[in-house]
Amino acid sequence: MYLSISKLARENKNIEEFQFRGKGARALEREREAIRHAGGHDLKEDAALRDPTVAPAQRGTASPADSGAATVSWRGDGEYVAVSTLEDALVEATLECVARRVVRVFTREGALHSVLEPADGVEHALAWRPSGAVLALTQRGHDDDGAPVLQVAFFERNGLRHGEFDTRLDAAAGRVAGLAWACNSEVLALQLADRVQLWTSKNYHWYLKQELVVSGADARNEVVFVRFHPEKPLHLMVGTSRAGLWVYNLAQQTATGPTVAGRDAGMVVVIDGAEAKVTPLALANVPPPMAYRDYDFDAPLCAAAVNRANDAFAVATCAGDVHVCRVSPADMRRGVQPAVATIGRALIATPDEVVKQVCFIADTTVAVLVDAPGASRVELFDVHATATHVASAELGVRAVLLKARADFAAAVAECVDGSLLEVLAAGATARVAQFPVLCHDFEVCMVSGDMGEEPVALGVSGNGKLYGNDTHLASGVTSIKATQDHLVLTNAHSQVCFVHLKNVLEPATFSFLQNQTAAAADERVRQIERGLVLVSCIPSKYSVVLQAPRGNLETICPRIMVLSGVRNFIAALDYRNAFVACRTHRIDLDLLHDYDPALFHSNVELFVKQIGRADYLDLFVSCLHEEDVTQTKYRDTLRQAPLLDLAKLSLEPRNAEPASASPRRIIFNKEDARTSSKINRICNAVLEVLSAPPYESQFLQTRVTAYACQAPPNLPGALSLISALEDEDEHEKAITHLCFLLDVNKLYDHALELYDVKMALNIAQKSQKDPKEYLPFLQNLHVQTPLRRQFLIDDHLKHYSKALGWLHELGHEAVAELDDFVVKHSLYKDALAIYRYDDQRNKHILALYAEHLVEEKKYSESGVIYEYLGSLEQALESFVLCMRWKEALAIAQSLPGKELVISTAERLSSMLVDDHKYSDAAEIELRVLGNVEEAIKLHCMSYQFDSAILLATEKNHTDLIASTVDLQLDESFGVIAELLADCTSQANSQLKRLRELRQKKEDDPYAFYGIPNDDLDTPDNVSVAASETSTTPSFFTKYTGKTSGTAKTGASRKTSKNRKREERKRAKGRKGTIYEEEYLIKSVGRLVERLDQTEADALRLIEGLVRRHKMQQAYQIQHNWGKLTVFLRENIQEIHNMSEKDRERIDDNGEIYLIDEIPAPVIRDFPKLEMLDY
Repeated sequence: MYLSISKLARENKNIEEFQFRGKGARALEREREAIRHAGGHDLKEDAALRDPTVAPAQRGTASPADSGAATVSWRGDGEYVAVSTLEDALVEATLECVARRVVRVFTREGALHSVLEPADGVEHALAWRPSGAVLALTQRGHDDDGAPVLQVAFFERNGLRHGEFDTRLDAAAGRVAGLAWACNSEVLALQLADRVQLWTSKNYHWYLKQELVVSGADARNEVVFVRFHPEKPLHLMVGTSRAGLWVYNLAQQTATGPTVAGRDAGMVVVIDGAEAKVTPLALANVPPPMAYRDYDFDAPLCAAAVNRANDAFAVATCAGDVHVCRVSPADMRRGVQPAVATIGRALIATPDEVVKQVCFIADTTVAVLVDAPGASRVELFDVHATATHVASAELGVRAVLLKARADFAAAVAECVDGSLLEVLAAGATARVAQFPVLCHDFEVCMVSGDMGEEPVALGVSGNGKLYGNDTHLASGVTSIKATQDHLVLTNAHSQVCFVHLKNVLEPATFSFLQNQTAAAADERVRQIERGLVLVSCIPSKYSVVLQAPRGNLETICPRIMVLSGVRNFIAALDYRNAFVACRTHRIDLDLLHDYDPALFHSNVELFVKQIGRADYLDLFVSCLHEEDVTQTKYRDTLRQAPLLDLAKLSLEPRNAEPASASPRRIIFNKEDARTSSKINRICNAVLEVLSAPPYESQFLQTRVTAYACQAPPNLPGALSLISALEDEDEHEKAITHLCFLLDVNKLYDHALELYDVKMALNIAQKSQKDPKEYLPFLQNLHVQTPLRRQFLIDDHLKHYSKALGWLHELGHEAVAELDDFVVKHSLYKDALAIYRYDDQRNKHILALYAEHLVEEKKYSESGVIYEYLGSLEQALESFVLCMRWKEALAIAQSLPGKELVISTAERLSSMLVDDHKYSDAAEIELRVLGNVEEAIKLHCMSYQFDSAILLATEKNHTDLIASTVDLQLDESFGVIAELLADCTSQANSQLKRLRELRQKKEDDPYAFYGIPNDDLDTPDNVSVAASETSTTPSFFTKYTGKTSGTAKTGASRKTSKNRKREERKRAKGRKGTIYEEEYLIKSVGRLVERLDQTEADALRLIEGLVRRHKMQQAYQIQHNWGKLTVFLRENIQEIHNMSEKDRERIDDNGEIYLIDEIPAPVIRDFPKLEMLDY
């Protein structure tokens, strides 16, 4: 049975009528039509059209090197399986039978899903990427230049091609026996006859990272199979024909240079087969797969390293040779080729040994890790001039990783048991630390301690655990790097974190990683894109370079690196570089002062000299804030500055009462605030330096800025500085700059305060004022005398006190104007201060002041003034109006006419009675009017029954006791008895209602809070969906205003009208609302307060009743009062038991808050007469 190629082509839509016809094919058709109409014959009528943007269709002929074997590969999830077979196919056009490699995709049930599109030269090797994206096959073909190539092609599950890459093998002699993927789909292994190639992809480029040669010791040894571990991505098993199984535990390593400031060129070497891609990231951040410079070698590379000076790098080839290339970043920029020194394999290892890794010690010593059959050793070579063998360091066990110490003073090898051995340049070895488990990456740093510098080993295991020597420090770590100050790490939370090396071995140091909420504001934590890993750190540029899983590089400048650099600059008094770093990375310039205020103030002149530019100093001064940024934004986590105490920043004293409890405000002395302000201290210090002759002209603009940026702006100082300038050009520039910084209207007013009309005109011309507003006024000022000009300016600025002083200096001609000015602006006290030594004018002003007080209805003080001035009639009227009866009667008696005294007394008595001051009215009736009966009656109205009885006895009017006192006792008894009855009834009814409300709320809270009844029929045309205008209240939200909408939406409807309506509801306490409970509780409080106020009158009433033999009435008052007191004491706590939910209210922003608890009043015992207590 033959397979029809045309049939398969139609199935895969690869014949002409099904092929995509792009714009290239359409352009070709138009060109052929144009040639045919022109009579040309370049294009034949039956010539096939082909779109140059689409690859030509292939027949799928088999490769000559195809083994003919059938291959099966399952997708990672087991849902699909690909079967590759070599079959005979019939070409329908020529009836020719050809061999064709066919790849079919089946479901797990065995149903055919798709057939891969025909591709010439496809071979038997097949591997499905575990992620399921593509199938990998080997294919022989030709490149764009027509040269034969052996490549790996990728196909999608639906059969369409999805790219390829060149294996760089000899297309004629190369054979790929098989393909294998790592379980994480990141590494592709190519099985060759005597080696295994490992490929990875970044940014759509495939890198040959490693060649594992199995024929080193035995040339006849061949690779039989290659398998990756199904769960451990970089665990590889290689089966050989003569040497058994070889198991590799691979790890990814980045070959970088030093990460210490001063030597941090960010040099990175990337291996790609026989090519080394070198990029100094501090010089050029070149995105992969490109590189700053590419260097080719004669064999595939397996390891690379950079020296301490960044002027040389070493590479180890899979053949066992080591090449040392000397080329600095400056030479790279000029395109200079490196000087290469080669260390042959014969000098390094025997045929049965493997050259694994290479690193530098300092600048000229190369350490090479060699694996022998039993153990590993490190070969040391001096490559200063020529490659010279220095020493061999036997490790005694097998080593898995070799890298330079962080300071490049030694090489460190990690052994299979987790131990770290340090190898010095002379060949001596020393044990550094022991990791609990094998780590795939580590850093060894020298950390200052009590005993000097000690090595600290930090390693990351395969499961992401970070170890410091033998201590577990953190988990979820994906990569690490070490600088001179910090351990930099990335973690599974997509963060790059910085840990101070000084205390890196303390587990508590990593506690900030556990609190993700607090870590968001910590300088040691920076959020990054998911999957980023560290490539290099460049402290001198405050940057960290990371690589994303897809391969692109991302350079960030974490805050802690910038702040560390700035702090180091400040400590070294290098304010210029500190300023540039803050300005470049948008760090608040307050840090230049706040990090060490004493250091700053003692070196202000040095600061000015180093900054050197007026615009830079302007930026510094204008960006200052009052807060100490070292305590808020930029806390130094190494010094562990204490947390910000907000109470220290408050302008209120520590023991001050809350604003709601006390209406008083504390007003500070403005001078104290000005001197205590951080901004003002800095501005004054800068001004002090800039006012010196070497700087005053160069930094004139900065001086103006320093005045303007003080808190509050020192406008008089700035304007005085500008007015003193003689150069018109400088004067104009300074005015323009000041108008840019501040409000022009305020500047105009302050210029007038200086009485500088010319400057005020200059400022006004730079504002948006209409000239009609200021020109007439300024022109008028120009023609006035100095005193009159100053008066007009202060009057215009509403500085009336100062204006009054200028009027006084104008002399006698302005006396009438001064009096009118005093009356108009109520400047009586200022005028009195001016004329305190001029008796005549002082009395005149006092007379004006008294008239003003009468208008303001301040009769008491006006009466005193009139009496002082001798105006007794006006004084009498003022004292009468303020009901100061003693002063009024004294003045009336000093005036002629007895009728005046009588009329004054009667008037005062009537006014005092209306004001319920019965005792004072009784005194007038008795002493002036001689009306004993009225006086007794008034004493009784004030419950002074003892005084009334005494007065009747003294005046021999005992008959008035029975006729007047007894009558008033009965009336007072009725008032108090009625009060007690009302209070008792109110207390009982309100307690009952409170109990009903609370019981109803407990039994059926939905009914109590008025939730709409869901059983009611809803019309069909009414939406029941929640919306901003139709929202069903949730539980307990009817009166709090909270709905399912947002708080801000609710706040937008909280108008002033609604607030007033809410207050009225609360005041009324309408029955059935949530406000009723609050109203009832407050009503009981008012009842208790009323009883307390009436208690003294009740006691005097009881005593009066007893004295007048009205025992039954006295007993009734005392008994009922005591009974009511007991009732209130027993139930007052129950009455004031208001739940927290009932105290909920909503503010203007739509947020729920709790009203203050209503405190229960104290119920005092009612003082009792023992004779009635039965």
